[in-house]
Amino acid sequence: MGTKTSWALRAGLSAVGALALLVAGVPSAEAGARGCNHRTCISVQGSGLHVDSVAASTTWNGDFTGHFHIWGGGLEADSATGYWGYHQQYTVHVGRDLPNRSVVCAEGWEHVNGRLESRGRACEEIHF
Repeated sequence: MGTKTSWALRAGLSAVGALALLVAGVPSAEAGARGCNHRTCISVQGSGLHVDSVAASTTWNGDFTGHFHIWGGGLEADSATGYWGYHQQYTVHVGRDLPNRSVVCAEGWEHVNGRLESRGRACEEIHF
């Protein structure tokens, strides 16, 4: 095999390999996501831009008395004030598509001696 042919073959295989890595690295369209920040977690259920629900909860050992606030992408909701322990969650049923690149957040607010203290803000982006 000649030098030019060998070089062309290697260059072609490199290009095909790079394209395969690029295609494999593109995330699928998913609205489903979960994350935590400080003592507050967010869970987004759905597929693609369609969001079934958004839930706020506490982390392990993150119990507090107060409320959750969920907002973004056209959502705006507050839970009732109460005690929020691990495995308890405040869920907002959405049932629709949100705009691409919408950022949805949940923030826990602890009620302490007549004032509010943030217990963390967790956010997830809705995108293809």
